[in-house]
Amino acid sequence: MSVRVTERLIGDVVIASGLPNSPMMIVQGIDEEAKLVDTTWFSEGGVCQEGTYPGSALDRVEPRQAPKDKKPGARGRKPGAK
Repeated sequence: MSVRVTERLIGDVVIASGLPNSPMMIVQGIDEEAKLVDTTWFSEGGVCQEGTYPGSALDRVEPRQAPKDKKPGARGRKPGAK
């Protein structure tokens, strides 16, 4: 699923859907008319990389949700219960 190239995309994390080991990239800028997205990421060596991709080649990375805390079960009986 491709991303929609709008101003709201700036600052989001995306990956290149066609690359099996695509790095997570941060959107730095867009060109709405050409539907191009400017991205930045860090290589494995820690070097900052930049690239421009068509919006149709990118997918948004959904943030992970924190697991919900489970409430501990009640211990014993409630007062007044038989």
